[in-house]
Amino acid sequence: MLTAQSLLPLLAVCVATSAQVTQFYLPTPADLSTPVQVRLAFNGPTGMGVGFNTFKQLEKPTVYWGLTPDHLPFSSSSNSSITYPTSRTWANTVHLSPLLPGTQYYYKIESTNSTIMNFRTARIAGDMTPHTVAVVVDMGVFGPDGLSERNMTYTGQAVANSLSMGEHTTIDRLVKDSDNYAFVVHPGDFGYADAWLKEELVNYINGTIAQGPEIYEGLNEQFWQQLSVITSNKAYMVTAGNHEANCDNGGKKGYTDSICPVGQTDFTGFINRYGSLLPASSETLIPPFGGSFPPGVAVGATKLAAAKRAAAVAQSLPPFFYSYDYGMVHYVMFDTETDLGNGLVAPDEPGGSSDFTTTYAQGSYTNQQVDWLRADLAAVDRTLTPWVIAAGHRPWYSPEGCDVCQDAFESLFLEYDVDIVLQGHVHNMQLVAPIANGTLDPAGFHNPSAPAYVINGAAGHFEGLDTLPALQNYTVFSNDVEYGYSKLFFQDKKNAVISFIGSNSGEVLHSVTLYKERS
Repeated sequence: MLTAQSLLPLLAVCVATSAQVTQFYLPTPADLSTPVQVRLAFNGPTGMGVGFNTFKQLEKPTVYWGLTPDHLPFSSSSNSSITYPTSRTWANTVHLSPLLPGTQYYYKIESTNSTIMNFRTARIAGDMTPHTVAVVVDMGVFGPDGLSERNMTYTGQAVANSLSMGEHTTIDRLVKDSDNYAFVVHPGDFGYADAWLKEELVNYINGTIAQGPEIYEGLNEQFWQQLSVITSNKAYMVTAGNHEANCDNGGKKGYTDSICPVGQTDFTGFINRYGSLLPASSETLIPPFGGSFPPGVAVGATKLAAAKRAAAVAQSLPPFFYSYDYGMVHYVMFDTETDLGNGLVAPDEPGGSSDFTTTYAQGSYTNQQVDWLRADLAAVDRTLTPWVIAAGHRPWYSPEGCDVCQDAFESLFLEYDVDIVLQGHVHNMQLVAPIANGTLDPAGFHNPSAPAYVINGAAGHFEGLDTLPALQNYTVFSNDVEYGYSKLFFQDKKNAVISFIGSNSGEVLHSVTLYKERS
């Protein structure tokens, strides 16, 4: 549960010892080892990655942990404390293990200015306990330098769907709703720091082109600190979107990503925070502490699946493409921005639709992602994880969809019976009925052979929401007037409820049950 106590280390950063370099930077804490931007990620059911930033490099980042808040007898350390040229902070990563699956732990990051927080580990694959996951895409800074109650006061131009006074943001609602979901999936677009130039050119913020690197880093600091009220207590599983690519995604008036300095190109900040935090092991299929798998799970089949998964893991590349299990669900995080393979030019690669020149393929060879994806999906043991969910940034069943992304991924999702695809990029909500190669599945949501698509990029950023044009017959729900996020409730191995939640009201705007027949 997120409590007032869990906010203390976040509030502590507001104690400044020196003037801000610009109005966009957060105050520097007196203790430069103060952990900020705290974030968690599952490392299988028996491990948790703890990431945090500090205002100095740490020789040995350390986290103390235990089963009660007043007794933290264990500690884990690392030598992972890294930065990049334009960042004021160092990203630190510590992996906690061995932990018990599905168990609440308490932890404290070593510092004179930190407090005790908590998290819950993942459920082991094969655990059929019902659970809910929250899904967020396309979320930016909230407040004066991002989405807020004000209009573009310097020009009189209104932000589309600017917040009403006192309106709850998506972060607000996720905090209030935190007891009702296990963790968060966020496939791309964090903070929109790269929109600094666009904000400046329309006079939404004050600044100069020369201040761009500082403004970009300041907006990043604001966003990750705002988000840490959630990410310090909930595993937050991510993959890349186009707004992580460089410092000028969506600039105009002749400016391109060529203005971005070293440190603000090629997903540097995103890799810095999440590259070593996310899972890269086959631990999800290994029973912890010499224990046993849940009743009814065939151990022989499990060992075979573990061997196949281990082979697939060797080709994964977090934070861009990787997978993990949670209970009855296998999650595949895929990358729509680079590495589409088979001669396809991805949107954020040179020659792609984003028109970037400073973003490149991340894999070690052309087909690494699609080879990994095929191997990973082929290794899924449906007796353990009957549900398979894929999450990537750009949609294809949407106005201005990503055709090359569809070419890269849809056939694999169909071949391996992916149940639901989670996407965003467009700043509104859309639910696409089960569909294959442009043809609606006649079964609808009752035992389809094709996946349903949940497209929800309505979490909110400074430009507001995108107005939807006329929609195709495959769109069964849409909303372009309210900010929100999605939730998936896995009732059992046959039923999953897909819901769209309004951030301000907390109300369910739309829901549907997807039924899949399974033996």
